[in-house]
Amino acid sequence: MPNQENAEFAGSEPKVPFPKPERDIDLYRRAIATLQAALPHGWTLTSGKSRSLADAPERLLVGAPNGEVASFSVIPARGVLAGDAARFADGLSGSDRGFVCARYLSEPVRRQLDARGLSYADATGNTSLAADRPAIWVRDRGADADPWRGPGRPAAQLTGDPAARVVRALADHSGQLTVPELVRLSGASTGATYRVVETLEERDLLERLPRGPITSVRWQQMLRAWSSDSSFKDCPTVGYFAPEGVQSFVAKLAKVSGHLYAVTGSLAAAAFVEYAPAHQVQIYADHGEALAGALALRPVDQGANVLVATPRSAAVFERTLFRDNVRLVAPAQAFADLLAGTGRHPQEAEHLLDWMTENAPEWRTALGAPTVT
Repeated sequence: MPNQENAEFAGSEPKVPFPKPERDIDLYRRAIATLQAALPHGWTLTSGKSRSLADAPERLLVGAPNGEVASFSVIPARGVLAGDAARFADGLSGSDRGFVCARYLSEPVRRQLDARGLSYADATGNTSLAADRPAIWVRDRGADADPWRGPGRPAAQLTGDPAARVVRALADHSGQLTVPELVRLSGASTGATYRVVETLEERDLLERLPRGPITSVRWQQMLRAWSSDSSFKDCPTVGYFAPEGVQSFVAKLAKVSGHLYAVTGSLAAAAFVEYAPAHQVQIYADHGEALAGALALRPVDQGANVLVATPRSAAVFERTLFRDNVRLVAPAQAFADLLAGTGRHPQEAEHLLDWMTENAPEWRTALGAPTVT
């Protein structure tokens, strides 16, 4: 069985000497060029018919030196997410083989295509072709990043209310769960939940069976990614001064009723593991001005020891807890907010994360068999 794997360019970011492929036929031609270069001697590629000049051929024929031919259904795709692999495979008839040709295929996407038995090639040289008869297995390595994506531009952003709800639900629970179950847990819409799950899958932050449940979540990495995309600092915030000091202010806060709020940051983290005494209170409030008035806070431009933020997502109020009658955000929310903070806050975040990792059953609710990773 011919077997060829080229590693000369493994891990490199080659310069692309041609424009970004746009039409299906362009995607196909670039994919075939990379595949042809990786084929063993004596093997040939033949294209089937196309519906139009802009379309890719419907079939790819791979010929062996002895005359045997393996036929593949051509699947052109510009942008491919890991979750698309199952859809591609399900679209094939029983014994048919699929060949995905794309502009760029990330490593998580390639793993999913491999798992579904799909062959593929992208315009940067990432290639995999396999058939039982005639027997052939070819792999080659291209770029590790999309060369046509602008510098610093991530594949997808974990921003907005749906992302906050889904990330928090996944972080706060352990065990396998289906996307419909995640919809119920998170409160996000069905369509938005699927999109966030696809983003997390694309960024290799969770694993999901094809058309099945989410089996594991890399929750630490997921929270880091979410924190870098969206956090407390991005919310509309007003600084206040509590003249009685932080500790007396917290005691006063414990007596307030009729206001929807949740303390985050250092004070929330200290409920689980203290890093150092808090000198500032960070609070999410549904009606910040009313809460500040009830607590006799003084608005200031500098020297604030209380920050009141209006949350962009109600997820901050999900699965909160009370300590000494003060409402606190969940550990996952506190970690994300601290990590995006300034000064000592990132160090406090890492200190809290150590506790969260060692004590996951204390804050993650098990859903069936736990899969803490």
